[in-house]
Amino acid sequence: MRWDSQRVDQQGQQTLPGLPGLIRSVRTPEFADMVFHEVHARSVLNKVPGRSPMPFRWTINPYRGCSHACRYCLAGETPILTADGRTRPLAELTVGDEIYGTERQGNRRRYVTTRVLAHWSTVKPAYRLTLRDGTQLIASGDHRFLTDRGWRYIAESQERRRAVLATGDKLVGTGGFAAAPKGRVDYRCGYLLGIAGGHDDPDDPRVLDRAREYLTGAESISLPIERPLVPSEEWHKGFLAGVFDVDGEFARGYLRVARTGRANISMISDALLRLDFRFALEDLGLRSGVQRIRLAGGLPEHLRFLHTVDPARTGDGELAGVALRAAARLGIETVEPLGLEMPLFDITTGTGDFIANGVVSHNCSCSL
Repeated sequence: MRWDSQRVDQQGQQTLPGLPGLIRSVRTPEFADMVFHEVHARSVLNKVPGRSPMPFRWTINPYRGCSHACRYCLAGETPILTADGRTRPLAELTVGDEIYGTERQGNRRRYVTTRVLAHWSTVKPAYRLTLRDGTQLIASGDHRFLTDRGWRYIAESQERRRAVLATGDKLVGTGGFAAAPKGRVDYRCGYLLGIAGGHDDPDDPRVLDRAREYLTGAESISLPIERPLVPSEEWHKGFLAGVFDVDGEFARGYLRVARTGRANISMISDALLRLDFRFALEDLGLRSGVQRIRLAGGLPEHLRFLHTVDPARTGDGELAGVALRAAARLGIETVEPLGLEMPLFDITTGTGDFIANGVVSHNCSCSL
């Protein structure tokens, strides 16, 4: 058997879905806002992470959940960095999803892939955190973020002294994530033209499936497709996504958008400049006459490109091993209470943290 604790929100509703193998549910006066479920379980053994200083490899834990009323929570729409390089709202994550966390390797903290182990929601007073680059996060006062001086809480506690965020503190990460394109007709037309103008022919199933959907789906696009006289931003996004899906590369700390082939280099350059991306040309050989277009700016710009243009190919786990950095543009501008209570969400991961809108966020390790 195994006991699972489940929180109850302020309206008395259970905030986690039903559990498989449920035997019975119990409430106790000592935990008025909790429901305990007795369920069948295949194992109560938990493997201790290799980085742990504990002198043993396994622990026995007959419980799942949190009876400490942990409140490390964020707004549900907060984008979380997933293992395929994309983002997904925190409220939509599920147990088992692969996302990015971090771990210390030597004297540096690096990105690693991890899994969501638990997911829940609650209702708490909300605070808004604003960074110098314009990134905003909404969280409870008990939420923690990683700074260049260690973990810091959003707000002070009346119960005990603790380190809190202050103006000028620098958070660790890449900065706020860009919004995905809307995927409308002009984006789709740009995408198909980008594929057609690539140096090679597409062979990735994800790319072929997307092209097939755009050509034969409910809102199918008719051939031939021509470049508009004045392309929209959405068209440029689709065009870059198509070019990248055929010729691009994202690996080992660099992102190459394309090789110049049948696609006119000026079209690629115009699209990158329209979206405020800096880039450089790399010669592949004087005889070949082929050049590659490499994106400048490091990981923050690489992620901005992937999220802005949304190619079908992104690269699973490509950030693993990349070192994290604190930057002046991620300095704390303001931390302000919103004066209201709102639904907030949190997850537990295998690393004890996750990447929330471009910064490293702590989770509730009690739920392991």
